[in-house]
Amino acid sequence: MIELLNISHDYGSETILHDISLTIEPSSFNIISGESGSGKSTLLSIVSTLLRPTRGLLRYDGVSIADIPDIDRFRNERIGFIFQFHYLIAHLTIYENIAMVTRRPRSEIMELLTSLGIDPLASKYPDEVSGGQRQRAAVARAIINRPSFIFADEPTGNLDSHNSENVFSLLRSLDATLIVATHDHTKIKPSDRVISLKDGRLC
Repeated sequence: MIELLNISHDYGSETILHDISLTIEPSSFNIISGESGSGKSTLLSIVSTLLRPTRGLLRYDGVSIADIPDIDRFRNERIGFIFQFHYLIAHLTIYENIAMVTRRPRSEIMELLTSLGIDPLASKYPDEVSGGQRQRAAVARAIINRPSFIFADEPTGNLDSHNSENVFSLLRSLDATLIVATHDHTKIKPSDRVISLKDGRLC
């Protein structure tokens, strides 16, 4: 379970998030939705531990993030990130980009690539495949270690509708808490909860 208690965040003199309190249940599929500038990416960054809030408390399974002694290890072991940009390493193949973050056997990596429809590209380099294929490789890298929590910021922006649904079907099948930030939640169905933001406030 993730708990946010009176979370606010400032950039300089401007307050981006205002007194956000909510609870995210285990193994649930949650969407953070809002127009550009609503604060959804900032909220996602805070919930995923990448950004420390200016005020308020963030707890994972009852433990404050401030009390976790090794936050980098916590992220590596329990959190998967899917960003708008793939951030693949250019001089590594698709397979190597995934293998470098895990101790899972090759067979398991290839099975995941197959489920995402990119197994024929395993030996290709990122600049040899399309943007959508790179994004699916980034999804594979994020979930190969079976994280407890998966955070995604507009993860299917470079994918067509068929591949978008394939990615979300795979994410839904995982025993993980999923939190996705998107400007258009109507394209992502079904979800357990839509967390709507407007001007940095829950609505």
